Amino acid sequence: MYHSKTVNEKALMASYLVSYRIAQAGEAHTVAEKLINPCVKDIECMFDEKAAKVIDTIPLSNDTISRRIGDLAENVKATLIACIKSTRISLQIDESADIAGLAILMVIVRYPYLDSFHKDLLLCKPLPTITTGTEIFKLLDEIFAENSILWDNCVNLCTDGSKDITVKMPGAIAKMQEKVKGCSSSHCMLHRHALAMKKMPPFMKEVLAETVKIINFTKSEPKNNRLFKILCDDIWSLHTYLLLYTEIRELSRGKSLIRLFELRNEIGIYLRDNDFALGEKMCDERIWQTFFKKLMIYVSFFKEKQ
Repeated sequence: MYHSKTVNEKALMASYLVSYRIAQAGEAHTVAEKLINPCVKDIECMFDEKAAKVIDTIPLSNDTISRRIGDLAENVKATLIACIKSTRISLQIDESADIAGLAILMVIVRYPYLDSFHKDLLLCKPLPTITTGTEIFKLLDEIFAENSILWDNCVNLCTDGSKDITVKMPGAIAKMQEKVKGCSSSHCMLHRHALAMKKMPPFMKEVLAETVKIINFTKSEPKNNRLFKILCDDIWSLHTYLLLYTEIRELSRGKSLIRLFELRNEIGIYLRDNDFALGEKMCDERIWQTFFKKLMIYVSFFKEKQ
């Protein structure tokens, strides 16, 4: 009986370890039963029959993996709550819509632990009806009350700048500061970056506009993307594709421009061989060199930012 109990405990531990790996990889719960278990059985040829029977005792069914991942998630949540209950914390709040149009509220908590600061996701829940500051604060207050977290421990609130959160009277910040008198508030740096990039020197705007046209021409259609990749492979380029940019983060634009600059020769060959609006302009070597001189200034600006 002692031996049987030991084997079952090890099988249970193995089941949790496999579930943890599946959760980390973001795979479907059925992957254990349909892929991992058959692969382990294929490896059984290297072991004796006794070891093969022990492996068969590991529970890896779909429902079992789902329960194990749920248990692991609850353990992670309990550990996080225990860490932030007795220390000062700061919150970063973001409310946005997903691809299905559902409003999602995300709250990231930052707290001191041991000798450093840690950052973890505290809340990610949908707002089923309206997205006013009152509803946002109500959801946060319920989470704090449910987990016995004191509002007095909150020292700072960082928001993304949406109206529901930052408006003075009905906003969530005002309601939170009513709870915690000494709590400060700050604005998300990403939106500051976006506002700062609205006013650029004219030559930078021109370079960025033409760069966007080139990237979109190469990336917009799968055919163009495939042909450009083949060209880069044939001449042993450092990279085989361009990077898209986003309006929110200025560093994203910098990375896109750096990649374009690194592939400037390949882009020149590709545009000359295709019917593109900027193709004729880029065929002029003087214009092409002037464009990349301006681009090099723009790239050096972003490298300093990084």
